[in-house]
Amino acid sequence: MIETSIDASIIIPCKNEVNNLKWTVESIMKSKNSLKFEIIVVDDDSRDLSAEFLKSHEYKDITLIKTNNLGASMARNEGAKASHGKYLFFCDAHIKVPDGWLDNLVNSLRTHNAHIIAPCIVDINNSLSAGYGQTWDSNLNVVWLIQNPNCISEIPIACGCAFCIEREAFEKINGFDHLFHVWGKEDEELCFKAWLYGYKTIINPYIKVKHLFRKKHPYKVTNVDFIYNMLCIAYSHFKKERIIKTINIANKNLLFTDAAKNIKVNFNSILKQREKYLNERIHDDDYFFKKFMIPF
Repeated sequence: MIETSIDASIIIPCKNEVNNLKWTVESIMKSKNSLKFEIIVVDDDSRDLSAEFLKSHEYKDITLIKTNNLGASMARNEGAKASHGKYLFFCDAHIKVPDGWLDNLVNSLRTHNAHIIAPCIVDINNSLSAGYGQTWDSNLNVVWLIQNPNCISEIPIACGCAFCIEREAFEKINGFDHLFHVWGKEDEELCFKAWLYGYKTIINPYIKVKHLFRKKHPYKVTNVDFIYNMLCIAYSHFKKERIIKTINIANKNLLFTDAAKNIKVNFNSILKQREKYLNERIHDDDYFFKKFMIPF
């Protein structure tokens, strides 16, 4: 990485966000922080001219990367490759941030000896609806933590809506999964993997980022891809018993066969990835599930 004066890199993956990306970028640009930051937009083959406004002179300092339908996981990795900051902030293209959010989150990381941090995520249309990180249930479904801890606390998963990770930790754990398809579970896999490597994820409940929750994606997301990503997590990280349990859960879905075919195509790469993680991590998967009392 080239030495620069940039403290934080804000990476915004975008796909068909024409009605949202501009106000997201402007919210971040106008936020008052002492840390020097850059904004990187990764336009992953949008068909609605989402990033067209970035051609205007007022956005000349924003880096725009065009990718060819890489999916949520790899689009984020591409943004990270082009970044220069010590801290990587991954943000959805439909959020609004408060003043001081960068400063406070980075300071919390330093003060609490942590490596990933999430703010409180608030529904942009309902300020009473807030989440303080996420966890898994007994079927590996992601569940919001809705109880305010009223202090900076450890959490299992930082939601991909907006979170920060130290570059060093991001690179050590190999970033977002390179084999994931389209969308689904990329933030869950990253945080789970980070815990196994000995890194710590925390929530700062005092920093509130507003997020637009939508009823559907502005691009095609299928259960085949979602199930495939879940199976990919299992084969990459879980012990045998949990792999079997994951397969049994996924097998209840009518599209399981198609997802399993995709796993088979990438199986050698997944096994190679698994070998790397098992050799490098300092905890096994039992550590995570026991630590956060997840019955899986």
